[in-house]
Amino acid sequence: MSDDVAEFHAPQLLSTQIVETAAEAVEAVLAADTLDLGVRVYNRLVPDDDSDDTLVEEWVIEIYTNAPAVDPDDDEDDDAPAED
Repeated sequence: MSDDVAEFHAPQLLSTQIVETAAEAVEAVLAADTLDLGVRVYNRLVPDDDSDDTLVEEWVIEIYTNAPAVDPDDDEDDDAPAED
């Protein structure tokens, strides 16, 4: 293995929290940032407990030991057409 290749350690999942509002999700993200932990946040629609035909939004916060590594050469806009 080449000496210029850094060894990668994948972050480990510490906990998963489910909250009802975006404000609660933001609060959890700020707390994780204070502790220098990695975070993955997403929302999803789930059936309402009180009604069979209604969906409610919930926010899922996954807390990791550290932030995942990002390759600076990996541009998310690679699929976009080049501008002249």
